[in-house]
Amino acid sequence: MNRCLKKILMLFFVTTSAFVADAFVVGPPSQTRSSKTELSIFGNALKDAFANDDKLGPRKNAGLKNGPKKNEQVTINGKSVNAVVGQKLKVVASSARVKIPYNCNQGDCGTCVVKMNGRKVKACSTNIPSGKVTIQTI
Repeated sequence: MNRCLKKILMLFFVTTSAFVADAFVVGPPSQTRSSKTELSIFGNALKDAFANDDKLGPRKNAGLKNGPKKNEQVTINGKSVNAVVGQKLKVVASSARVKIPYNCNQGDCGTCVVKMNGRKVKACSTNIPSGKVTIQTI
């Protein structure tokens, strides 16, 4: 090992061991240092940071108050599907793994036409209504 590297390692060991020995002073309680941890650089700024947690009251539901309105009366090609009212028909069909062809995704081309409750609609631009919904691919 290099002489210079040995000196650096020895110096490092001596300084760290002196620091560790100084941190753990053994003796009667009157001679030892206080073990209380403080963040003196912040003063009392962090002392009351979470003091209002008890004053907030019971925990509330974080999100939609009653959740999304679900429609469990949706069937696609005879397969029962859970859907959310207002959800796009193409999303519901893809979650049910029903293939519907799309070209424009805006309702202009007409390749995504399906029958919903007996009427022809475009799957890419039609939303799921509330109530019973029967969807048949063409």
